[in-house]
Amino acid sequence: MHNFIDLFTVNLMNYITERNLQYDLIYSNYWMSGMVGELISKQLKIPHIITFHTMGLTKRTVNYLENESDFRIDNELDLINKSDAIVVPTYQEKENLILNYKTENNIYIVSPGVDLEKFKSKNKFESRKKLRLSQTSKILLSVGRLEPLKGYDVLINALSFLDTNDDFDVQLLIIGGDDKSKKELERLNSLKLKHGLSKRVNFLGVIDHDKLPLYFSAADVFVMPSAHETFGIAALEASACNLPVIAPQVGGLKSVVKHAQTGFLSDSNRCPESLMHYLEILLKNEPLREQFGINSRSHAMNYSWEKSSKDLISVFEDVLSKCLV
Repeated sequence: MHNFIDLFTVNLMNYITERNLQYDLIYSNYWMSGMVGELISKQLKIPHIITFHTMGLTKRTVNYLENESDFRIDNELDLINKSDAIVVPTYQEKENLILNYKTENNIYIVSPGVDLEKFKSKNKFESRKKLRLSQTSKILLSVGRLEPLKGYDVLINALSFLDTNDDFDVQLLIIGGDDKSKKELERLNSLKLKHGLSKRVNFLGVIDHDKLPLYFSAADVFVMPSAHETFGIAALEASACNLPVIAPQVGGLKSVVKHAQTGFLSDSNRCPESLMHYLEILLKNEPLREQFGINSRSHAMNYSWEKSSKDLISVFEDVLSKCLV
């Protein structure tokens, strides 16, 4: 896609000029959009603010299978130095920028939100009935892209350590993946076959976002085994649906999950034994799951889109005021 950035920028500037559109600032999301935003901000002489979401150097650092290009990383560094402000979702991501990219360039923290009306728990029995899921199985759920960074290999390895039987049947549902993730899906399918988990691990592919609350309501525990998450919006959506969450102690997940209150933060993002330990605790303790679920919803209430919008507008106003000085 980056090969079309110059053409896209020219066409966008023509569109702006022909319609005599006026803007106060540009807010870019992701590095390629940032390249467009930086070019246009120069021409229009207005501030440029960026949110990166995921960053190439960070992905390279946390997982050796991630093959991010030098081109991406060089452009991210350029955008960090040239932008008027950087918006990150958590304090941990601010630390990541300072540590890996050696910058403290006007960084603001604005947490994303969750639709608290859309994402709330439904009746578990009815949810499973609609989805044709077992009423007796313990169901683990994970949502995310199928790529090495997401750590699904660690989760499958962890599941292989669980002592399951007819009285303790555990099913893992993984939502996500598209035509671009065929190679990773093949790798993960080979791993589940190796561990004899063909009947316990199910890849559901892409599910409409509106249907996710139904899956969250049908599940017992949400797991996000990522090597890194800038924030972890799916974990927050699961929390809003009264699900306990298990995740590694990395990135923004340290803000989304409150250890031993809304779920558990495992010690390592590459250690299946640590993940298995917390899985076993929650799967075998229904009262604890229920209490963590209540705590999860309460914690998610702090992340409304209304608050997120107000915080972001405050950043815009602050940057504009500094540019007028």
